[in-house]
Amino acid sequence: MSEHGPVRRRLPVVRCALLGLVISLAATTSGVAGASAATPKATHRGIATYALPVGDDFSWILPLENAANYYDYEEGIVGTMWRPLYFAGDGSRTGIDYHLSIGERPVYSDGDRTVTVKMTKAYKWSDGMKVTSEDVKFFFQLYAAGKSTLGNYLPGEMPDDVASVSYPGPYEFVLHLKRAYNPTWFTGNQLTWIYPLPAQTWDKTCTACAAGKAATTPSGAKAVFKYLFTQSKKLPTYATNPLWKTVDGPFVIDTFDAVTYAASFTANTKYTGPTPPHLAGYDIRSYTTGTAELDALRSGTITFGYLPFGSLKETSYFESHGYTVKAWHVFAQGAVELNYTNKTWAPLFKQLYIRKALQHLVDEQLYISRTMDGYGLPTYGPVEDYPGSTYVSPALRKDPYPYDIAAAKTLLTDHGWAAGPGGVDVCRHPGAGAHDCGAGIAKGKRLSLLFLYETGTTSLLAQVSAFQSAAKNAGVDVTLDGQTLTTLDSVAGTCPTSPCNWALVGYSLYFWGFGQYTIVPTAAQEFGAGNYYGGGYDDPTAQHLILDAREVPGLTSLYADEDYLSKNVPALWWPAADNQIVVVKDTLKGWQHLNPYQDYLPAAWYFAR
Repeated sequence: MSEHGPVRRRLPVVRCALLGLVISLAATTSGVAGASAATPKATHRGIATYALPVGDDFSWILPLENAANYYDYEEGIVGTMWRPLYFAGDGSRTGIDYHLSIGERPVYSDGDRTVTVKMTKAYKWSDGMKVTSEDVKFFFQLYAAGKSTLGNYLPGEMPDDVASVSYPGPYEFVLHLKRAYNPTWFTGNQLTWIYPLPAQTWDKTCTACAAGKAATTPSGAKAVFKYLFTQSKKLPTYATNPLWKTVDGPFVIDTFDAVTYAASFTANTKYTGPTPPHLAGYDIRSYTTGTAELDALRSGTITFGYLPFGSLKETSYFESHGYTVKAWHVFAQGAVELNYTNKTWAPLFKQLYIRKALQHLVDEQLYISRTMDGYGLPTYGPVEDYPGSTYVSPALRKDPYPYDIAAAKTLLTDHGWAAGPGGVDVCRHPGAGAHDCGAGIAKGKRLSLLFLYETGTTSLLAQVSAFQSAAKNAGVDVTLDGQTLTTLDSVAGTCPTSPCNWALVGYSLYFWGFGQYTIVPTAAQEFGAGNYYGGGYDDPTAQHLILDAREVPGLTSLYADEDYLSKNVPALWWPAADNQIVVVKDTLKGWQHLNPYQDYLPAAWYFAR
């Protein structure tokens, strides 16, 4: 699927709500300083263990992600071994942490068509070689060779938007862009893709080959890329393959279990960057159920874990047994996807008044308080209402279409809909006039929608059931069809190239998450022209504003983009759940500023004496 863009970035945590919640909800609806700055006064060496959310596993080691492994938590693990040029997240704030970045603040010139990057001289590879602009050149050689197979590649963006790169010095490189770009966008959504890579050990086409200059030609770069990609697929060799031992980050992989995905990492004793690790190492564990993770947490084998949402009653137990419990917000977008390509539902969703009416049926605050126990953030546009983020337009702090069944009914009746058999609205006034149903909607058309949603999460079932109840009261028939995440990815994640026999699709946590490669939420990948995950939404004004957000300097253009999409409702805005409710042993310190992009940052952790 990589040729269409990155996979939907989700956090598959299993949620469980109280028994009977669905029924009660249906009844109701019918009426800091950066973590990197922490320096402990008293520490001791040790191993910290953290649990990934249910269903997540570390299974891709190359810092050039394939489509299937394009997840924030994967990037965080890889980032402890190979540092990105620019580091996403400054403590719990959105943006870039320049203290942890290899690149200094970029300098834009020539009307924002030229970007000069100077690299700190502090970093060395674990083999003693310096991290230089040659390693950035190697990155660009590989990226150009294999871009179509990478998870974060989009046609027209990195490296397509770069005319050429020059390397005037060992710690400096200059990007000559094909056009002027907004420095905020280009730094956050393009420069964050760059990882200096160890050319002295990776520039080879076979295991027995000596590393050299193979990647200097396009054909050679393709061969090197293919070799490295193939090696990254060999999970059983992760701990023994010499390729993965040349790192510039604070940790290096030590053991790996290709069956359970359990991995251990030891401190890189040759690490020369900022925030040297205080831990001797860290371990990660994967679990298939929340119960298994909770059992491990109770037994004390996990230092940094989480409470399954059906086990929040355990909070007092852990707090009284030497743990801290805290919600972890991540920068994300909550949305239910609409289908703009299916001939049955496309004519409906192409009507803004229908999208507005449906949005009036989403009671975000109720969903958060009753199904998420308060552990979530509302979404009123292409990004959630994340506290303190400068990337969130002030207008997105308020719901443009608050929950209001009467308002939904008025929008429908004002456009030619009236109650039909069974109370379901039918189109009485076809046509494209101001008070007609809209182009492509035939007389007698029933307002009936098929809503696919992810199973296994009682909270989402409660939410979609509440929506279904509210819709019924507004004259909209919603049929719920629960499917596994795998099925949803196959029937919705490949739409519109495959048959799109659904009207709406909802996921358990969020529709889209932002991170290392996408810090500035322009929504280009979700709702821009040719989008692969926005159900085929295509709006010329939205596309113009998305391009402006990329090209016009500052945040004003980003806010205009967000404000338009917020009110144009390309998808139904839905609350975004918190990443985790973390449970951390009180002896572990340095973790409190939780990264908004789901990076655990174990280099900042330490044990108090």
